[in-house]
Amino acid sequence: MTKPIRYKKEYCKQMLKFFSIEHTIEGYEITTDKNGEKIKTVEKPNPLPTFEKFAVSIGTCSKIFDKWCKEHAEFEHTYALCKELQKDMLNDLGMRGFYNPTYTIFVAKNITDMKDKFEASQENFDDFKEEYLIAMKKLSDTNSTERKNNGKQ
Repeated sequence: MTKPIRYKKEYCKQMLKFFSIEHTIEGYEITTDKNGEKIKTVEKPNPLPTFEKFAVSIGTCSKIFDKWCKEHAEFEHTYALCKELQKDMLNDLGMRGFYNPTYTIFVAKNITDMKDKFEASQENFDDFKEEYLIAMKKLSDTNSTERKNNGKQ
């Protein structure tokens, strides 16, 4: 069994460099038509950097990062910056259509602070409240009628 690695200040610089990557790279696509092959330059997404990948790159697992954030202010700050870089890349590449929309939503909800937002207004609440009270009254009347009918039998 290996010992857990100890924190080093240099991990902050390494992690920031790991997350500070270009969102896309230039790639090439070969297409063939009736005139032969053509090479076209295309923009391709870089893989989204994750804390799990970074942890493995320094020989540990990402669970240790919670401890390091609590014990080392510079690591906590760097970690927060990297979360922002990761979120920015996910947003950018997702909005530009590089990622599957459903999976992008799933990842965004699980690795960022983004969540579905429900705007509640007093008007919406009043409408809901009225519908709810009408439905409850109907249910109460139905139950009352059923009890009366069951009592007569």
